Amino acid sequence: MTQDYFEARKEAMKWLNGQPETRNYAKGLQILQKSGFKPSVAALLARNGEKEWTREKLKYSLRQMLQVYYNPDDPRFNDEDVDALNDEHKELVDLPNPEEDTQSKTPKPTEVEKLMEHYADYHKQRDITNRERAELPETNDDEVTAKRKELSEKMEGLTAKMEALWALRKRYDEDGTIPTFDEIEKACAETVTVKKEDEKPEDLTALDDTTLKRQRTSTKTMLTKKQNMLLYQTQSKQEKPNPMPDCPKRVVLEKEVEHLQARLTSLEYEIARRK
Repeated sequence: MTQDYFEARKEAMKWLNGQPETRNYAKGLQILQKSGFKPSVAALLARNGEKEWTREKLKYSLRQMLQVYYNPDDPRFNDEDVDALNDEHKELVDLPNPEEDTQSKTPKPTEVEKLMEHYADYHKQRDITNRERAELPETNDDEVTAKRKELSEKMEGLTAKMEALWALRKRYDEDGTIPTFDEIEKACAETVTVKKEDEKPEDLTALDDTTLKRQRTSTKTMLTKKQNMLLYQTQSKQEKPNPMPDCPKRVVLEKEVEHLQARLTSLEYEIARRK
């Protein structure tokens, strides 16, 4: 145990208990660094600076730090996969904050003002949705999984609208082209198209018994590793659960688990049919 860690705990509680608008990002990051908790995460947050996703990750990391007493051997003190952390927040596109636009006193066309009203509204909705998703329980039951998926899809849709609106605003800033109300309406209707793979049922009847059993074993192994990643954040089982926090990486893993469970059921059904 170190004095810095205990001091960081007290400072973290004070920081988290403050109003959201008073939580200074640099101060919170300094507290995390002082605690010694997940140093690579602290380094990642320092490199990326204050953004929507880094604020949420900082808040989550400080809360997680408060849940454990200092023990360097505790798996929760281990560094996370920084590349994975970078990947899981790509969906929070670093779009401009609408509040920065209000600082300009130059009058703008009515169309541009309307565009920015929509943009600010979607920005606020996305921020609220992101907080809702971050506060979901770290469990894998059907209700939470469905809610997590719903919020993730909502965020993707809001981001698509914001990107479309900002493209019109950027065009106006660059060459003075005023967006039409029809263009703004079209941007507000922008959605994310989910590409569905052209899945064809696998013909398991064409496989011999040896191949079927080998694939069953392989599928079981992959399924166990994915489930362990969700429950322990490692591919092997640990003494204590350490659920993967709410993030896009978790959503992807949950989909992979669902697919592997369905495939395992199909393999076992075919093996049982042949007996």
